[in-house]
Amino acid sequence: MKKILIVGAGGFGREVYNWIIDSQDQYPDWEVIGFIDDNLSALNGYNYNVNIISTISDYQPKINQYLVMAIASPRVKNKIAEMLEGKGAKFETFIHETALIGKNVKIGRGVVMCPNSAITCDVSVGDFVTLNLFSGAGHDAQIDSYTTLSAHVDVTGFVRIGKRVALGSHACILPGVSVRDDAVIGAGSVVVKNVKEGQTVFGNPAKAIL
Repeated sequence: MKKILIVGAGGFGREVYNWIIDSQDQYPDWEVIGFIDDNLSALNGYNYNVNIISTISDYQPKINQYLVMAIASPRVKNKIAEMLEGKGAKFETFIHETALIGKNVKIGRGVVMCPNSAITCDVSVGDFVTLNLFSGAGHDAQIDSYTTLSAHVDVTGFVRIGKRVALGSHACILPGVSVRDDAVIGAGSVVVKNVKEGQTVFGNPAKAIL
């Protein structure tokens, strides 16, 4: 059995825990043994069968322990992944049993695909990308490492998404648009033109606010 630890015990971490348990038929060799989180009281008041076994900063990898990334913030996710892998930690990719993946799709390590997320065909997804509930990437899209798609995000055909991009719930990126590294796309935004590196956009059509 692979001993699974979830990185992050906040709301998203608890969701990922439930989805892994929900997918035991797909991952019969996984046993979730707990969380790691720098907030050791993050699970206080919640009823879970496992606990926080270590802070992230103090965690030391052990034989047959594997991590699943459950931190949504792209920059924090990037920092923590590099720190843990620098210690020798091993990350698993988690794909919920209801997620859809088409032909000619490349998926990196540490990716999390939540229930009813979808990657169609001829798509490239980098390391530690998160696709939350009902989010998807259309044909020929490219999503670089550490980016997070919140729930119901629509990345359409031939879109290019850079590293550490945060896409808010219900955002839509129109075909062929490029979103550069470290950009933030506000919830509900419709992105009709390219977004610069580090830029924050919001609205329909999306306009720069930072």
